[in-house]
Amino acid sequence: MAIVRTRKFYRENEDCVVVKYTQTPFVPARIYGPPEDCHPAEGGEVELIEARVDGKRVNWDEAEEDQWITDIMENPDEDDGPDADDLRDAAWERDQ
Repeated sequence: MAIVRTRKFYRENEDCVVVKYTQTPFVPARIYGPPEDCHPAEGGEVELIEARVDGKRVNWDEAEEDQWITDIMENPDEDDGPDADDLRDAAWERDQ
């Protein structure tokens, strides 16, 4: 299930762009234990839905999309839930 989020970015002309996007929860890989319990990492995909400047929809180019998605993936929202390390640790502790 994808989560809808928003984040602010600033363009070179100093416009504040509010980007709405979806992000699927990240499930870390399990590479230990019996083969039937192992699985690859899943999720974490980001898809941009819309961008607005001063409440008006705007378009974005490929370079902005790459930059925004990279920033979203490298700097997850701290207050929206656990990060990938927390999920991995919880999965490891659960499986012990």
